[in-house]
Amino acid sequence: MQTTPVKAAPELTLFYDGQCPLCVAEVEFLQNRAAQDQLAFVDVTQAGFESAGHHISCEAAMAQIHGRTADGQLLIGVPVFANAYRLANLPVLAWLLSRRWLMPVLQPTYVLFAKHRQAISKRIGPSVLKFSKRFLR
Repeated sequence: MQTTPVKAAPELTLFYDGQCPLCVAEVEFLQNRAAQDQLAFVDVTQAGFESAGHHISCEAAMAQIHGRTADGQLLIGVPVFANAYRLANLPVLAWLLSRRWLMPVLQPTYVLFAKHRQAISKRIGPSVLKFSKRFLR
């Protein structure tokens, strides 16, 4: 009797805004840096996201980035980036974003950015996305 190998869950699944050029550029950057199957990405703007069983509302995911670890732990905000950068072999950024003493500054700054990311992205997002595509080739 043959058994089908069970595919292991990625170490981190990121839930991102697929209509935000800055967010898409970050996802593409991380996809190219991380080892295969370490990171997975879910676009929260895709039809059916709410009913897909992620147990995260689209509204919450649009307010701040969310991530889910392989063991099911839900991360929100800056810790998502710290874990993603660690998996993408960016140890200095991962270390910096994981310092508890910086969270009183990092988390509110990120929340403010996330709230205004669409406006920011409209201005610089297409250029950043174009640069990232050229840089990642």
